[in-house]
Amino acid sequence: LLHCLPVGLLFGCWVVGESQSDNEDSSSSDPTTVKEREPSLVHCASKYDLRLFREAQALASETIEEDLKGLPNVRGTKVIEMGRFEMEVWYQSPYPDDYARLPKLYLCEYCLRYMKSRATLNRHASKCVWRHPPGEEVYRKDKVSVWEVDGKRYKSYCQNLCLLAKFFLDHKTLYYDVEPFLFYVMTIGDSDGCHTVGYFSKEKNSFLNYNVSCILTLPPYQRQGYGRLLIDFSY
Repeated sequence: LLHCLPVGLLFGCWVVGESQSDNEDSSSSDPTTVKEREPSLVHCASKYDLRLFREAQALASETIEEDLKGLPNVRGTKVIEMGRFEMEVWYQSPYPDDYARLPKLYLCEYCLRYMKSRATLNRHASKCVWRHPPGEEVYRKDKVSVWEVDGKRYKSYCQNLCLLAKFFLDHKTLYYDVEPFLFYVMTIGDSDGCHTVGYFSKEKNSFLNYNVSCILTLPPYQRQGYGRLLIDFSY
């Protein structure tokens, strides 16, 4: 069913109503009565398939509404859910507009992909093959590891890492231009995988020989010595 439906139907929010015929002049309809209409689905889906899709769409909407209950009705992200932690953000991050305006975002704690609902996150988690950051493991002691990630080779991951960091760093300005940087991601390992604690980044070719461009310890792991360990490791 999904592969034969128009893209707009999958990701839009049309008002369900009587669809217009193929020969009807759309300019003759009154825009004040129905602002948005479901597109004509002739030759695209059967009535039974369409009914199933509408039921699934309605259930997804109810799930999202349930997830958002109790969150402040203010534009912008207020909370992120990542692994077993739910973190209140300190600043706004320049995610794509349709994500940035949501009060809550859901992040995969391994690949850092961002999603709009817990249902989407759960589906992603069942298929995500990542259990640690990409790149080379350059340090390990007990359960703590540090991974060196090349911003050019793993561009998408590093961009997602920077977008996450902006939620907790007021001065951060690097989000998408990650190719000139190396990222060192600290994790704590258990039977499920390696959970992100924090990271620091540095330029591959720093004119001033700076050892750190940006450094962050995520809120659940602050005041436990991990920030100091990151600083020590940068030298």
